[in-house]
Amino acid sequence: MTKTASHTWSEGKGRYVFLDLYRGLIVLLMLEGHVLRELLTPELRVSEWFRIHEIFHGVTAPGFLFGSGFAFAIATQRKWEQAITFNKRFLRRCWRAILLIFTGYALHVPYLSLQKSLALATQSEWDAFFAFDVLQCIGVSLLILRILLFILKKEKPFLITIVILFLSIVYLTPIVSSENFTNQLPPFLVPAFHIKGKSYFPFFPFAAYLLGGTIVSWMFLRAAQNLRESVFIQNLFFTGIALILLGWGLDALPYSTYSNYDFWHTSPNYFWIRFGILFLMMSALWYFEDAFLRQPHRSWVMPRWLTTLGMQSLFVYIAHLIILYGWVYNTSFNMSYYWKDSLTLGASCIVTLFLIALMSAGAFAWRYLQKHHITYLRGLLFYFGFITVWPFLFSPN
Repeated sequence: MTKTASHTWSEGKGRYVFLDLYRGLIVLLMLEGHVLRELLTPELRVSEWFRIHEIFHGVTAPGFLFGSGFAFAIATQRKWEQAITFNKRFLRRCWRAILLIFTGYALHVPYLSLQKSLALATQSEWDAFFAFDVLQCIGVSLLILRILLFILKKEKPFLITIVILFLSIVYLTPIVSSENFTNQLPPFLVPAFHIKGKSYFPFFPFAAYLLGGTIVSWMFLRAAQNLRESVFIQNLFFTGIALILLGWGLDALPYSTYSNYDFWHTSPNYFWIRFGILFLMMSALWYFEDAFLRQPHRSWVMPRWLTTLGMQSLFVYIAHLIILYGWVYNTSFNMSYYWKDSLTLGASCIVTLFLIALMSAGAFAWRYLQKHHITYLRGLLFYFGFITVWPFLFSPN
């Protein structure tokens, strides 16, 4: 990849600023939405304004996955030969995807002991454990992409395969989420296919957002190489509007192709609406960067804390879950334990601002360790992994 005339790569390492702004914005929406959902009083959560809020908050997870796919394409095109060659780096990338899956399940273990979990965990706790979350969705999707890339090795068949897989997930979602299909699956696999299996983000349809982000990013990077970024982004903007109108228009038709139709959870029409919204967000942030990139005080316009949140979105996602909802190490020392279903809108906003500030500081610290003390950071991660896995496997209580 080469630099383009208008847009630069932050830190000189192939990171477009507008992508980090986009991911940072998604992180802010995620933090705000999770705090309000968890801490607001039940009376406020049934109000009309909160219903409107939920519609906007519904773009957070698709946006997170779309951004992950976008980043995957950038990293892959920068190191194409490494991605298609069987070597230590290929195995390391596959292992990282597998670690995401393990981490997703680990965040929902009932107790820090396998023996105790098997003996005492309730059905609802096991349902929560097997629920398919964003981390599992990202991990499985990236693993599939890396294996496909390694097998196919050429760009054109790889992209064609992704497009086919992308469309298949979108249009098979109402079928695979039906009880006729999920009743044939082992119970622990049902949450990966069915949102009613206690999963908020099952593979169908949410993996399609990551695959879609990969496709769009691939096309964008090719346009950037030909210095046609602005044309591509303009087309992306109008395509986003067209997808939104298409989704609403198809849903308004007086018939449905599927017998099992749930607009808010499994409908391809709703998928296209949210996909179009992501196109508008991405293109708007590109224009935002383009307009202010050469301003003398652009650091105020594109604050570093927001782009850092975007770069460290995975760290922020995991850390905020532990702080807000708690984990096996802090079951009685988290925000939900103290304030669940009890705060006013004003108090919830204060908590949100505090959490954003805390996550921003954590993102800066994490980024600093990545850049200047990577060996120490790896040791720290290994230590936390050890003190979690060892007692889980061998502790009786």
